[in-house]
Amino acid sequence: MAFMQLKRDYFTELREQIMNPDTWDAERFVVFDHEPGLGKTIHAQRFIGEMTRTHPYRVLWVQPFKKDGLLDATANAINETAGKPVALAVEGEDLRTGKKRQSVIEPQVLVITTRMYAQVCKGEHEELIRGRDILLIDEYPNLMDEIVISRRELSTLYSYSVNIESGILDEMLDMFRDELRRLRVPAAEEHGHMIWTTFQSEEYRKYRVEINKLVKSPRVKDCRELLLKFRQLFRHEVYYYNGAFYTYDDSYDYVRLKNNIILDANADFFYPYQLSKRFVVKHQPKVHDYSRSALHHYLVNTGKKGLKDNPALFDQVVKTVDLYGRKGVLFVVDKENKPKLEAAITSHYRDEGEREETLADISRKLGVEISVEYHGNLLGRNDWRTFDTCVIVKTPNFDYGTYALMAYFFHALDKDKSFRNIELFRDVEVEAIRNSTIAAELFQAVKRINRDNSQKSEIYLFCSNEEAVGIVRKQLPGIKYVREQWEGGTTKCKVGDEGQNDKSRVAKLKALILKYKAAGVDSVRKQELRLQIGYSKSAFSHRLRELKSFLVEHDITNEGQRLRFQMQGGGSQAKSDQHSRLGEDTRELVTV
Repeated sequence: MAFMQLKRDYFTELREQIMNPDTWDAERFVVFDHEPGLGKTIHAQRFIGEMTRTHPYRVLWVQPFKKDGLLDATANAINETAGKPVALAVEGEDLRTGKKRQSVIEPQVLVITTRMYAQVCKGEHEELIRGRDILLIDEYPNLMDEIVISRRELSTLYSYSVNIESGILDEMLDMFRDELRRLRVPAAEEHGHMIWTTFQSEEYRKYRVEINKLVKSPRVKDCRELLLKFRQLFRHEVYYYNGAFYTYDDSYDYVRLKNNIILDANADFFYPYQLSKRFVVKHQPKVHDYSRSALHHYLVNTGKKGLKDNPALFDQVVKTVDLYGRKGVLFVVDKENKPKLEAAITSHYRDEGEREETLADISRKLGVEISVEYHGNLLGRNDWRTFDTCVIVKTPNFDYGTYALMAYFFHALDKDKSFRNIELFRDVEVEAIRNSTIAAELFQAVKRINRDNSQKSEIYLFCSNEEAVGIVRKQLPGIKYVREQWEGGTTKCKVGDEGQNDKSRVAKLKALILKYKAAGVDSVRKQELRLQIGYSKSAFSHRLRELKSFLVEHDITNEGQRLRFQMQGGGSQAKSDQHSRLGEDTRELVTV
């Protein structure tokens, strides 16, 4: 009861921000960093519904997703609290004809996606904000549209220029080619830096004018988008890094109403909010105690280079994290490597000689829900809320140029344009952005499981960025932090301890076999035993041959892929839930 009262009180400030015009701020976004899993979105929907009963304030609700009917679900939730139809989900096709457009913008509350809000911020769909008072955005809306111009983009525009027949365009392309060549060999003081430069002076004016003229011509329809990207290089400052120019599309500007609210659990530590006066963070206290859970941190490089240098890393991770006895396991990797991680899991847990198995087959066989997802596809999803294990196998790094552009973008919101060369991995501001951005992705992954913190959970984090991991730890008060030794997925013994270690494994194997027999199951997969003890396939087969007399003594038959138990009093049934409980017990018993 006390916890439920705490949850109600926890959102009092948010309710006041919505209901009371004295708290409204037309110039800034008020950002609430309520802890994940406590229902900030549900409470906000309820407060909006309650507000419509007594106040005429008109609302624009913004959320990241619309798939699976999520826009309609939000509108329905608000309507249910309001007791009448006050909210409507609006999509792009609803705004295409004048008659339909007029009818869909009439409701007191409109529900749209972050993508459509970005279009509003670009000057489109003005009717969505006309006459509205409250803007409520669920999750931070990233409006920084990064533009990268490298040799690839230059070559592509060269190929189009043959048919465009513009001497000034040809001259511009030659100029950028020469600049890329010049910057490729930096001055001594520029080594290890992102180099700041600009193409805004009068000598480049003719190129800006020519592009503005060309984008209106039907001759360039196949390369209009590319020309618009080049045009951005002349509109504001540019960074050169790693053979390319970096800037962003300045067509977007955060639209604000009379009252502007963002719900973002990452706001407690997301550094970019500190760079612009447009945001003020209302910090909320932590509610959950994570002392029942553990964070296992393996200091290993799982960035792009780390994965390239160690192609066997996924196999090593799967060997390291035992899946038996768990309720559900969420693996998180990048999109590119998702199939490789799934293959590593199925390869490790499939029985020798059996048909090719899928991840679903392995889940059924182990009695454990297993899911593999990628960074960038986790936000706002509750598919794994009851899972008790999260394994993060990839550090979610962006290109370093992205972090520098974020600093540029947020400062520019306040017309602050103090630019400099950026020393890679040493610039205090950019490093704070990089670490907090990585931490935000890691934290989102961690909080996909055990959403209500009602059970013990385990997090396995393979990441070499200690600063980002430290940020995540601070968001999980009381969690047991375990700095694990990473030896490429194996346990190394000290010199002179090998014999003692093997004797210990044999003793644990015997105890584990007898524990399964005592549990009343009729058999156990040999693979299950092998993985829990940590033997290779060949070493395990050899060890079982050595244990022949032990097996005979305890009426255990070594048969195919299983050890079968002869029970006193006439047999038993192997039940998956029994197996699951036993796996949970033996995880505590066996530590190699």
